[in-house]
Amino acid sequence: MKEELESILKEAQEVKDNIKNLQDLENFRIKFLGKKGLLKNILEKIVNLPENEKKELGAYFNFVKEEIENIYEELKRKLESKPFIKFDLHHPGKKIEKGHLHILSQAIDRIVNIFSKIGFDLELGKEIVTEYENFDSLNMPKDHPSRDMWDTLWIKSEKEKLLLRTHTSAHQVEILKNRNLPLKVIIPGKVYRHEATDSRHEMQFHQLEGLAVGESCNLQELKGVFYIFFEEFFGKKLDIVFRTSYFPFTEPSLEVDIECILCNGKGCEVCKYSGYLEIAGAGMIHPFVLKQALIDTNKYYGYAFGLGIERLVMLKYNIPDVRLFHSGDLRFIKQF
Repeated sequence: MKEELESILKEAQEVKDNIKNLQDLENFRIKFLGKKGLLKNILEKIVNLPENEKKELGAYFNFVKEEIENIYEELKRKLESKPFIKFDLHHPGKKIEKGHLHILSQAIDRIVNIFSKIGFDLELGKEIVTEYENFDSLNMPKDHPSRDMWDTLWIKSEKEKLLLRTHTSAHQVEILKNRNLPLKVIIPGKVYRHEATDSRHEMQFHQLEGLAVGESCNLQELKGVFYIFFEEFFGKKLDIVFRTSYFPFTEPSLEVDIECILCNGKGCEVCKYSGYLEIAGAGMIHPFVLKQALIDTNKYYGYAFGLGIERLVMLKYNIPDVRLFHSGDLRFIKQF
């Protein structure tokens, strides 16, 4: 039996190095010191021994038990004590990088701020619109060739034809119906076209729609809005050229070109050596559109314009590829 006690003590001494946490320690206590542990079994055997053997083995049993209890208490103190970590309060900490708004979000905030200074309110529209909102309400009937200007992303729907808006002009009639006149609003948002992607074209991009309706709205006021906006956005006065054009929802319609800010109008590859860059479409709102909103076209007039936000940012910061905006490349994003 003495050999059993020696074996138990040896085992306890060997396994102590494998105890790494308090759960391991509890398992150790149950195995060796518990009510059904190894030492309890030995004690029950010693009780039934003759008196002379009981005295001798009893003394050795107490020695083994005390040694195992010492191992247990030592491990318990070690595991329960918190390690002391030296810390230099004056040592510089790790720099935590702070996030910031994406360059497009910054640009939209800047644009909204500029237009708010000249009396334009902010409106937001949903990205999924009806066929009527995107086409029919804007003087584009089902068989009209003007629909060929956009490759549309249609959405399957049993009730009505839905699509991802191809322009923020889709909200003109809705806003005119729901707001009192006179009004001036801008509508920034993402639009979608089903087209091939390259350095100058994306299937999703941001557009800004401007809309003003009142008794005295005219082209002269529209031109003034452009002069103020471009000077504020680009930080300098630019020559602006207004060319006649065609859009089904405006009459007359204009294309707006600005002096190339990359070559200061001298001519370069970007502006194809013309000295000017096409930047916006605009015009007086077609009477058909105003009538869709039940507006008296003999009393009220309006103008509208559309700007590509990515194009504005590309020109301002000389960004060569529109795909960078949606690439998620931190090397690009952290520059702004």
